[in-house]
Amino acid sequence: MVKTLRIYIGKGFLILSLLIINHLSCLGQTYGQDLSLQLSASVQSGEISLNWINDGTASGYIIYRRLNPTSSWGTQITSLSSTTTSYVDNTITDGYIHEYKVVKEGVDKAYGYIYAGHERLEIVNRGIMIIVVENTYQGNSLFDTAIQQTIEDIENDGWIVERLNVNQNDAVTAVKNDISSLYNQNPTETRAVYLIGHVPVPYSGLLNPDAHPDHLGAWPADIYYADMDGVWTDVSINDNTSASQSRNHNVPGDGKFDQSIIPSALELELGRVDFANMSSFSDSEETLLIRYLNKAHLYKTKQFSAMDRALIDDNFTAYDEGFSSSGYRNFSPMFTAANVNNTNDLRSTTATDSYMWSYGCGAGSYTSCSGIGNTSDFAGDSLQTIFMMLFGSYFGDWDSDNNVLRASIAQGQTLNAMWAGRPHWSVHHMALGEHIGYSTRLTQNNQSNSGYFGSTLPYFDNWIHISLMGDPTMRMHYVLPPTNLVVVNNNDVADLSWTASPEATIGYNVYRLAPSLGYYEKVNTSIVTGTTFSDNTVSAGEDITYVVKAVELRTTASGSYFNESLGIRDNELFTVGQQYLSTVKPKIAPNPVNNLLFISGGEALNYIVYDVRGKIVLKGEKENSIDFSQLELGSYYLSLMDNFGGMTRFKLIHN
Repeated sequence: MVKTLRIYIGKGFLILSLLIINHLSCLGQTYGQDLSLQLSASVQSGEISLNWINDGTASGYIIYRRLNPTSSWGTQITSLSSTTTSYVDNTITDGYIHEYKVVKEGVDKAYGYIYAGHERLEIVNRGIMIIVVENTYQGNSLFDTAIQQTIEDIENDGWIVERLNVNQNDAVTAVKNDISSLYNQNPTETRAVYLIGHVPVPYSGLLNPDAHPDHLGAWPADIYYADMDGVWTDVSINDNTSASQSRNHNVPGDGKFDQSIIPSALELELGRVDFANMSSFSDSEETLLIRYLNKAHLYKTKQFSAMDRALIDDNFTAYDEGFSSSGYRNFSPMFTAANVNNTNDLRSTTATDSYMWSYGCGAGSYTSCSGIGNTSDFAGDSLQTIFMMLFGSYFGDWDSDNNVLRASIAQGQTLNAMWAGRPHWSVHHMALGEHIGYSTRLTQNNQSNSGYFGSTLPYFDNWIHISLMGDPTMRMHYVLPPTNLVVVNNNDVADLSWTASPEATIGYNVYRLAPSLGYYEKVNTSIVTGTTFSDNTVSAGEDITYVVKAVELRTTASGSYFNESLGIRDNELFTVGQQYLSTVKPKIAPNPVNNLLFISGGEALNYIVYDVRGKIVLKGEKENSIDFSQLELGSYYLSLMDNFGGMTRFKLIHN
């Protein structure tokens, strides 16, 4: 069987023919297994021991190590004989990451990667997240509440959130300009973008990574929103005949870009939740969005979880590209090879049994993946798998109606999905605490000759179709958070108390966030083993929000790391040197606020409202209510003052 793949590069066409040979892999393994060296690690202080399965076909093994996944591998650190099944590195530093590449040499060359460490330190600051919300359902209380809960969860996981509101009819260039404006305010710390709803979809290129001639054209390219300095043009591609669907046609000046390969490395991580045009589901787009956001909250707060194991359902076993190696190569460092099930059907198995990760591939259409299921199947499913890799023809073009890739995250417990096989994805970093957006950006920026194995074919690196469906902040493991945080000012000392988490097997970490700083600062120098803490180190005049997180030491097939729950916080700000109100402490409601915020519990007070950057946006005197209707949606700080110099402060949300 011969398939033709054509992409537009520069001023000419590159026509690539790939011969798919239908024959069986050696030793009864699939090609996906043949291409994967399934690594795992056992660790102790000062030592990482790598382990793998020897299939008897190796002529030797070569090992590389690096400390930063964005750097090249450099020279090998050792080479080993063909009979070796392990390697011990006793030159590691506890608390830090050491990433390894192990190459099996021989006729059947294979690659394995592992992001390993012993007691990796917790991640304090994850960066600034830009959440872009399409505004069709804004004003619906259930939708607004779900959005606000999403923002709070992301903030409580160590992010600083900036919100943008857009309309589905906006030009993609206008959306990009808004994202770029926020990015340019703090390019060092701005790290990710989360698109919620039918945010305008960029299209770009002349490509067909599934190799079908009737699918040659512009594909959805969310990657455009993650590139802050690349040049995207709309002047040269001129093809309105190849693709069977007109949305893939691309001609000069039509708003679809020319690039099939990203013009520069991406600065931002990005994921999308979008259920537009999913009529196979009986629920509306709005209901699907709300349901997704709510299940993400439930997973992040450990109200449901998944078994630490994976399932691979490979219906392309005769294809020597070994598509399923995206599963084998990633799942072993997460769970060990012994906990990867490759004999069961994906849908029927995960309908009753929990698997954190799953991989499925088969002949595809926009709405189906043979051997896995179709969109109508997913519409009736409630699968117990959190992260799903799928691969097959057509549906990697995810903006199509009733697209099966998007359908996978609209049902059950599934929170992220990706089209994995052209190229392969590298998500093994998640086994030691990274979020999925981190691995997504590394996959999108990957150069196979210096990074991760991307394909048996000499292309697909940096193609614009590589996209993540779902929340880019998702992690594999969460901890039940503590509850009921109370912060009391005791002579300018912050006394904190909270209700314990049953999963705080190590204890707790305490953080503070000052609006003027814009980042989280860890306060405790050693783990807090009780449920109280006092902080006497706050500088005068600072407005502080305290955050408390439960901590466990999580062990995986890649080592161990300090894993934290989402934080809990008190919305009243703590300030040293503050004179408190002479009257009864006021209460504010509702918070989040839509239009009017009401102040009760005392006399009418003066007020000042600040945005997150400290700019005064509202002020007034002797008021019992404040009108927020003219302000942009987002987070604000409120100061309430009496006539005697007394003051109290709150953090609140306008949605």
